[in-house]
Amino acid sequence: LAVVFVVCVPVELEVLEEKDDIKELKKMIRNHLLYTGSEVARRILANWDSERRFFSKVMPTDYKRVLSEIGAKKSQKQAIG
Repeated sequence: LAVVFVVCVPVELEVLEEKDDIKELKKMIRNHLLYTGSEVARRILANWDSERRFFSKVMPTDYKRVLSEIGAKKSQKQAIG
């Protein structure tokens, strides 16, 4: 018997633009291929430049807000001293 909890939070879908995000996605797909032998993963990697546009970054809105606030506080501290 498995117990599953589902938490619904508001999210935004973002275009994958940051190099680190793209690199991490490709790494996850490579690992999926390695562990499962997935033909879909193999096809995605073989056609990476055209296939990556089908992926989006899912960002919880509250998390995005907190990251923004942290960045603003860091900027204020740097400006002060």
